[in-house]
Amino acid sequence: MEEQEAMSMTEEEEDEEEELDDEDWEASVRLANELQGATSSPIGGDLMDELADEMLQMEMNDLSAEEEDALGRAAREAVRKYEEEMAMKSQMKSKRKKAMSSPPPAAEEGLINGIEEEAPAEAAVDYSKMTVAQLKDVLRSKGLKVSGRKAELIERLEMS
Repeated sequence: MEEQEAMSMTEEEEDEEEELDDEDWEASVRLANELQGATSSPIGGDLMDELADEMLQMEMNDLSAEEEDALGRAAREAVRKYEEEMAMKSQMKSKRKKAMSSPPPAAEEGLINGIEEEAPAEAAVDYSKMTVAQLKDVLRSKGLKVSGRKAELIERLEMS
């Protein structure tokens, strides 16, 4: 019994130690508000940009005319290279789009993966002998959906 009372006394004392008195509570609230105010100030935004601009301007003021010219040439060269890269990327994108929208070259010649495509008037094509890749090529050439199982692809071709 005495052990239980001793245990309960110890737990009560620990609880009391964990609780903050009003003075400590107010101090922690003030500290939290100060910290919150510090994090909400524009340290990472406009202020940092302004400081970086000032530092750059100070460094620029210390440059000789030759150094300024060299820096200008390097900046223009960097811009030129960037513009070339962007133009190349744009050309690559347009080529990819064009390639995706146009039928494969074999389809234009009437061949699909080495198999000659029969005239649309004849519906006697045996699609079951074709591979899935060949079926998809035929579907693409006809502008039809290319996803699904082989049986679905064949059905789609037969319906078209």
